[in-house]
Amino acid sequence: MELENKEFKWYMISTVSGKEDNVIEALKNKIEAQGMNEYFREIRIFKMPHLSNKELEKKTMGEEYKISYVNIYKGYIFLNMVMTDDAWYLVRNTQYVTGLIGSSGKGAKPTPISERNFQKMVQKESDLIAKFNAGDIETAFKEGTLVKIKSGIFKDQAGEIIKNNDITQKAFVNIEQFGRKVPTEFSYDELEICG
Repeated sequence: MELENKEFKWYMISTVSGKEDNVIEALKNKIEAQGMNEYFREIRIFKMPHLSNKELEKKTMGEEYKISYVNIYKGYIFLNMVMTDDAWYLVRNTQYVTGLIGSSGKGAKPTPISERNFQKMVQKESDLIAKFNAGDIETAFKEGTLVKIKSGIFKDQAGEIIKNNDITQKAFVNIEQFGRKVPTEFSYDELEICG
């Protein structure tokens, strides 16, 4: 069949989680080495900005912080390709690829993602980025986080946050007093995350 008559469609490729970037690198090299560029248009991961607890703490304290980008769909990459036997073989025989979504095995080719569903994913990614850029980020001092008190009469005591308020920048921490845990209010700048 002539390539002009074939359609490029988006396919969802499952990978070993955490190895998505390795798969993209390996695919690019294989496509290039085997001269199959005409069958592959784009490889993509949907990512959103993320702050680790440490970086979130720095941001909360007004210090310099580093943003990392995490895969929204962990363990998946997306390929815009023409699904031929050779292209399919190349993809599924790439290290860390565990399968193509919509393939039932027994030689059945995978089903592409509908354009509508793909656009929803694109929209979700841009919504998450916009939300992050608008400053709608969870604080590092959320419920269940273990913190240490930096100053005052409870200096160096550790406790778990049981309630927090990002607007007032305060949190209630369970601090041991007289042999029992007592919820005590602290401002974020008096706290640091343990660990």
